[in-house]
Amino acid sequence: MIINVSDILKINGASLNVEFSEKIEGLETNDNGLVFDSPVSFKGKLTNEKGTLRLNGYVDLQYKVKCYRCLKDLERNMSFDLNERFVSSNNIADSDVYTYNGNYVDTDKAIKDNIILNLPMKHICDVGCRGLCPKCGTNLNERECNCREDDINPRMEALKNFFSDKNNE
Repeated sequence: MIINVSDILKINGASLNVEFSEKIEGLETNDNGLVFDSPVSFKGKLTNEKGTLRLNGYVDLQYKVKCYRCLKDLERNMSFDLNERFVSSNNIADSDVYTYNGNYVDTDKAIKDNIILNLPMKHICDVGCRGLCPKCGTNLNERECNCREDDINPRMEALKNFFSDKNNE
């Protein structure tokens, strides 16, 4: 979202209420299986603090993803507080802030960065999700498979009979 801030740049302490609900470019589909096909909602305030613009607000969105364990399709909601600073591209002194050019602030990058930072590392459909069988691919939440689980790592095979040898002595 591009916001015209010419009115608040003139007065220290001036603020502007910001509210929008739209798709953010470059966020639609991600390489990690996340699909952002719903609009991102933002409600907050942009305040001039001696030339630095502070964006405070609340982000709400929905996205689609697959369960990390069983690959079931999931729809998730995410909401978080957003607090970011924007400085004029002419006065860059801090690398931890976003920049704006002239009288316009583009909030998309700040919102995208915060969405990515607030995403869980792994999405699981249920705490008790058993996932897929590594041999046959059966969804273990729906039915059992007949695969044997006695595979031994070849590097550990020498230890297989360690305790049985001790008992025979």
